Amino acid sequence: MDQKGRLKNVVQIERSADLKPVHQRQAAVLALWRWRAPVLAFELDAEWGINPAVLESLFQLAASGEQSDRAYRRAITDLRTAPLFTSEVDPDTIQLFQLETISSLLTFGELLDNPGMDVTDRVIEGV
Repeated sequence: MDQKGRLKNVVQIERSADLKPVHQRQAAVLALWRWRAPVLAFELDAEWGINPAVLESLFQLAASGEQSDRAYRRAITDLRTAPLFTSEVDPDTIQLFQLETISSLLTFGELLDNPGMDVTDRVIEGV
């Protein structure tokens, strides 16, 4: 990352520190949302055992607000049982992008259980 990119991240983090918890969540959702279409545009590796509909539902549930937190947690629990998490993966560029996005969705799940700037920033920085 170049100097300009690092400066931009520092400014974003400083701004996000001033946000109320509900706005921290919204900032995390907006950061995740821009990766929704690209991650779903490419076919997931069949050996990963992840249904693209599960990923789509995670994006939708995250954007639905607090009333969907329980459903999001259940979906994350189901996602974690996918063979992806017990296999060795040597990803290509697209798969690496998909894995990073899945990781950010999991981190967003942590935000639901442990709201705070450190987790919010990890979601925002991750994407």
